[in-house]
Amino acid sequence: MGHRAPSGASRTGLPAPTRGAAAAASARGSQPRPGVDPVRASTPLSPEDLGFWYADQPRQRIAMALLMLLDRRPDPQRLRGAALRAASAVPRLRQRIVDAPFDLALPRWEDDPTFDLDFHVRRYALSTPLPHEDELAALFRTLGPIYERPFDRSRPLWEMVEIDLPHDRSALFFRLHHVVADGVGGNAILAALTDAEREGGEPLPAPSSKPPGAWSEPPLAERLARALRDRVEQEAGRARSVASALWRTARAPSEIATAARVAASIVADARHRSDSPLRHFGRARHLSGVELPFAPLREAKRALGGQMIDVMLTAAAGAVGRWHRDQGYGGLEELLTLVPINLRPPAEQGLAAGVGNRATGIQLLLPMRIRDPRRRFREIHRRVAERKAHPATQLVPQIAALLAALPRPVYRSLVFAGSQAIGLIVTNVPGVPVVRYVGGAEITGAYPFAPVAPHCPVSIALYGYRDRLYVGLDADGTAVPDVGDLAARLADAFDELVAASQGRGRGARARG
Repeated sequence: MGHRAPSGASRTGLPAPTRGAAAAASARGSQPRPGVDPVRASTPLSPEDLGFWYADQPRQRIAMALLMLLDRRPDPQRLRGAALRAASAVPRLRQRIVDAPFDLALPRWEDDPTFDLDFHVRRYALSTPLPHEDELAALFRTLGPIYERPFDRSRPLWEMVEIDLPHDRSALFFRLHHVVADGVGGNAILAALTDAEREGGEPLPAPSSKPPGAWSEPPLAERLARALRDRVEQEAGRARSVASALWRTARAPSEIATAARVAASIVADARHRSDSPLRHFGRARHLSGVELPFAPLREAKRALGGQMIDVMLTAAAGAVGRWHRDQGYGGLEELLTLVPINLRPPAEQGLAAGVGNRATGIQLLLPMRIRDPRRRFREIHRRVAERKAHPATQLVPQIAALLAALPRPVYRSLVFAGSQAIGLIVTNVPGVPVVRYVGGAEITGAYPFAPVAPHCPVSIALYGYRDRLYVGLDADGTAVPDVGDLAARLADAFDELVAASQGRGRGARARG
């Protein structure tokens, strides 16, 4: 199976566009006229969003990104117009988070009167490749420091960086805080930012000469009054939830046993420990990526009788297990892995997605010592099915709502304590199967990057674009000094699994 890890971007010719103009989808799926902002009410953060906001701190940056490779440099005015269109269509891109006085109530999304598009849209040039690097590796190295820096929490939580590449080509690095959207929700921004045709299918907003507004903040008395109203509403909602839970328990005492199973599962995961060197944690972010054809992976999934999540976890276990053995940790049996699960129905994915966070997650003990890929696949398939059916997975939204009632320091401490048991994050984001353009440039590749957590310094994110699968690796430089080596191992593990599904020997390469 052909792959590139971590070198070169695909330059294959593309078919004629298959869809109409980009849907400038807002968080609720509406389509405002270009340049006209929809009405955006002040709203509290949801419990799911709150977790990412409270967890963000110097030792845990909750950022995600998409690196888009372009076949040419985009037209500057059209690129700026596309960014303005996205900011007009997706309210979260023009809003900041405002904390309630004394944390009396949940933080709120508020329009930022000082919104300045030029603060969020920037342009750099690729750093000179090192002697052992190719262009893509140099691009990943250039983006690492950009990815790790914190957002200005007084502004909207995103930025778009254009990187000039040799031969009049370019790349776009769109980075946002996870509180704005999960991976699937990020497709709503992609829909508003990009077009289905090189020349664009919608008129772009006219550049505004209006300067950013002045900083505004209501008087403390007004803010306190609103926070108290919010607190009363939030407590009433929690009381209704508790009463409903007690009523269900009274009618079905078996739910007590279910709650006990959930509590036992959470405690067991939190107490899991391993001697993996991935326990080390610094600050530097190192990025890399792998590009794979989709067709052989789909065939492998069909032949082995599982789901795409089983395919990606089998490859991840093979690569990370081999990395541990080469580091002298061959005795490591299992690694606790966090796997986010998208909760959106198929009709609300891809370009039709809305922003926000709508996902749950499973924590899976990933086997590190099963070297035969078919046997590893079967074991992972069994474990994934078992975890998905566990009541703890079904109750994640309710648990998030309960945690939202806790004071911020307590919430952060619990998040930090829970993350210490996790050794790896693997996420699969449903992508976009059609070609897209931005600023008159064709997007030829799209590498995703997901956040990491304290004592969990590696994340592997998968994103489908057209007929290719793009895998982004985000690793801490202390734990994994050579993330490109880990990316190459991951590409080999995918190849090995495809070969095994076709009845060929281990180590054979599938070409696709």
